Amino acid sequence: MHDIKKLETDAVAVGFFEDIRPLKGAAGALDWVLCGSLSHLILHNKIRGTLGEVALLTTKRKIPAPKVFMVGLGPRSQMTPATLREASRIAAAIMVGAGVMRAALDCFPLWTAQSEEYLSFVRQGLEEGAGDHALEINLLASDAASFERMSRFVGA
Repeated sequence: MHDIKKLETDAVAVGFFEDIRPLKGAAGALDWVLCGSLSHLILHNKIRGTLGEVALLTTKRKIPAPKVFMVGLGPRSQMTPATLREASRIAAAIMVGAGVMRAALDCFPLWTAQSEEYLSFVRQGLEEGAGDHALEINLLASDAASFERMSRFVGA
């Protein structure tokens, strides 16, 4: 478990659903710390949260990580292990392409589905997206028990 305001990493990746507002999880926490910057993008239709959509923001030194990647998850009702795998793959590929070597990942609102199946799909997507590149991922979780459970299956 990590405090988002103390993360010593190259980037933070947060997933968000197309149809859930206000933002939840790490996306909501980041939005608060960044004075509504993430919500501003959504309100001005710069990003919607469709599956595969990614936005890169700077943190303006409000947190140690210099980059934030917002990763669209699509509609909450259509979340499946396969869509979670795809979102994880896209997040890893985008971060590797941006030169990120260490990142923190909000495990894409797994408060909605914390099954081992979903976690294994996150791991698979991250591996596929990173390919042969070294990408160290630290997981963000709301509590120690969730962090421990996710760590076993994602390999943090």
